[in-house]
Formats: sequence, C-alpha cells, structure tokens
Amino acid sequence: MKSILRSLVLCILMLAPLAACGDLPRPFEGAGREGDPSLLELRDAGTVRVEAGDDLPDGASAHLARAMARALRNRDIPAYSDSLNGGDYILRPNVVANLVEDGAKLDVTWVLMRPDGLAIDTARAQGELSAEQWFADSPNGPEESNLALPKEFAEKVRELDGIKENPIHKTYDGLVAESADQIAFMITGDRSAFKAAPFMKIALIDFAGAPGDGNTALARSAGALLQSKGILVDNKDIGEHSVILSATIDVSPIENGQKPPVDKVSIEWVIMEPDGSELGQMNQNNVVPHGSLDKYWGAVASLAAQAAVETLEGVLGQIATRKQLQLRADKKTLSAR
Repeated sequence: MKSILRSLVLCILMLAPLAACGDLPRPFEGAGREGDPSLLELRDAGTVRVEAGDDLPDGASAHLARAMARALRNRDIPAYSDSLNGGDYILRPNVVANLVEDGAKLDVTWVLMRPDGLAIDTARAQGELSAEQWFADSPNGPEESNLALPKEFAEKVRELDGIKENPIHKTYDGLVAESADQIAFMITGDRSAFKAAPFMKIALIDFAGAPGDGNTALARSAGALLQSKGILVDNKDIGEHSVILSATIDVSPIENGQKPPVDKVSIEWVIMEPDGSELGQMNQNNVVPHGSLDKYWGAVASLAAQAAVETLEGVLGQIATRKQLQLRADKKTLSAR
C-alpha cells in the first residue's frame, strides 16, 4: 500500500528475549510503549513566529504576515511577525502569485514548523489582491502586541486612541482567515479553534491470522480501549471521516529445543484510509507458552491491545489533525451513540 503520510509511519519492534523464558504470566505487558511517540505529537499552544514571504513585494509580505499573526492572536494563540527571533513554532508562507491586469491572484501555502525546521503540517488558501493592495507600503509602527491580545481589547484601544482600522487590513485578514482556523486547530486540537469539526471514527476490520478466538478477542479489546479514551468506533458506517485499524496476527512455534517450548506471537497493526492507503503501522513481537493461545486469548488480547492503542494514539491524533477532524468526543456525545 502506498503511504500518504510517511511522517506518520511508526514501526516499533518489541523483541522479548527467547532465552530463559520460564514463567510468562503477562505477555505484551509494557510492549508498545518504547520509542518516543511524542515526536509525532504537537505540544500545547506556544508562541508562533510568522515569517514574511519571498514571492511578493515587501509591503504585501509584511501585511500578509501581520494579518496571520492578528488572526492567530484572535484565536487565543500568541503570535507575532515583527521579529526574526524566537517562537515555539514558525509559520512560513510559500506564495505563488499570478499578476493580472488589476492586481494579483495568490495561492498561499502556510508551513507550520518546529524551531529545528521540522515541518509539522500545511494549510493552503487562495485569494486576490488589487494592484493597490499588492503594491501597498510596508505597515508603519509596531504590531499591536507580540503576545496574545484579545480582539475586543485591541479594538477598544484603537477606539480610545482615535485610530481607525486600516481598510487594507480587512483584505489581508480575509485572505488568512481560513488558514488561521486550520493552523489553530493543528496547534491546539481544540474544537473551538476549528469551527464544528466532526469526529474521526475508527473501523476495526480485517483482524486475521490468529488461532482460537484471537481475532475476535483482539478486535474487541482494541475497540473497548479506544472507546474508553473517547475515540469513536464504528465498523458499519465507514465514510470520509473514517480510518481503518486492522491487525495481522501470526502465532508459530519456536524450534530451538527450548524447554518449556514457546510460541512467537507477531502482530502487525496498520492504520489506513478506507481506500487502502496506509497511514501508520506498528509491529509487536513476544513469546507465550506453546499452545496457550490455541483456543482462548483471554488477558493476552487485552494486554496486547492496550500496548498497541497507547502507542498508536499519538498517530491517530496526527491523522485527525491532517484530516481536520477531532479525535475525541466528550462523554455526552459517546453516550448518545
């Protein structure tokens, strides 16, 4: 399957020692928690430094950056554009401009990055500027604030100082509004930052390969754990808001003369789009006493599913952000379904 989110692919191999296995009462306990899934997760909202674009005049570039900083501040995210230093996040516009007779048509892709240059996600918007707006002078004076400033307060200060809002601001504010909603959602994941974002649903299908009741037990345990975290599970209504979680299980004896004999359990978890495009992956390996899973999986299914869900939760969060969906519903929403 072709991966469309390579940065989200998470392959964690958990290899249990095969020598001196002895008593193995709780296989998979702790498995799936190694590595650093936080590398795939966004931190809590921090300061955003908005950079100027290169492919438009200096004045228009400054107005565009300030407009995005204003928009983020209005969404309760500290943002500024009049400095080249600092920032917990960096937001960089890539602009493709086509000049027309009365101005320019813009296609702007905003790239949200960490300070080390690692790209997190993008937001894209299109719009038009008149010739006057395209060739506008650079804005005078400092920004209203280099930290979060409530919109109502900023408007009140302008009113008391007798300062009228620059009409050009409205044009640039409109150009960045949709992208600002998306970027605020990327940073905070807050449903109020992204208007009425629907919930992502997880469909648990294609659990295959396990002996005994393993396929059913593993799917049931994974579904219960996801729901306990407020994540919606729906195997019937699979649509544009759905992703699929599947598991391929293999249980095979280890032929090395070891006593007591043991079986190797391998589980490959795959997250994919409904069309089969792969979004994320994780592998689990462990050993159990030979034949212990031939009929009933019992607690082994719960432990394996718990380890997998705890690791894949960060990947699911990134996928939800990419799809502009919310990952978790509140208890009231869950109880109504």
